[in-house]
Amino acid sequence: MSEKKKFGLLRGLSDIFICEISDTVAEYKEIGTPEQLIPAGEMTVSKSIEKQQFYFDNSMWDEVGQEAPSEMSVIGAAVRAAFLAWIEGKDVDAATGAILDDGDWHSKFFAISGTKNYTDGTSEHFWFLKASFGGAEEAAKTKDASTDAKGMTLPFTAFPTLHKFKDGKHRKVIRIDTANTKLLADQSWTAQVVTPDNLATVCEKVTEAAAE
Repeated sequence: MSEKKKFGLLRGLSDIFICEISDTVAEYKEIGTPEQLIPAGEMTVSKSIEKQQFYFDNSMWDEVGQEAPSEMSVIGAAVRAAFLAWIEGKDVDAATGAILDDGDWHSKFFAISGTKNYTDGTSEHFWFLKASFGGAEEAAKTKDASTDAKGMTLPFTAFPTLHKFKDGKHRKVIRIDTANTKLLADQSWTAQVVTPDNLATVCEKVTEAAAE
């Protein structure tokens, strides 16, 4: 590990964007353009490894493991009904704008982006390349004398892509740490979904001189 910064404290979360994607063996592509998902207050990501040990001759001979899908929750402002219907694949009546919920699950996949900030001024930008929506968690209460207001929790499950990129591999998430990698002067992290195929057009490694 040659990078100078290995540790830090996270204090800040912003730019949670979403983009519908199509992921096949032949092609990975955006459907539309990235847009803000939610003004975010908190985000959690849980990643686990499923492992199994094999014992022979009275000793642990080998271990086989596989990374499970990552469970993600974005907690923030309440998403309006029409936008939530788009995420869920529900119908919106063209004449009235009403949401027509059929009670069925509709298969849609998204790329999810965000920025986490460190207390030293550096940041981590990320794109989860393939995620499915798990259904919003919301609550409401009567208006009273307090200042209470409710937001919403949006859960997603992130998977590796079906498509293999030009590097010959499936990918699950692309991250850059601005202590080591910087965006090019004319580029925005959320202007497009960042993949291994377009990564070099969006960012570059920080040189030793620039880092000092």
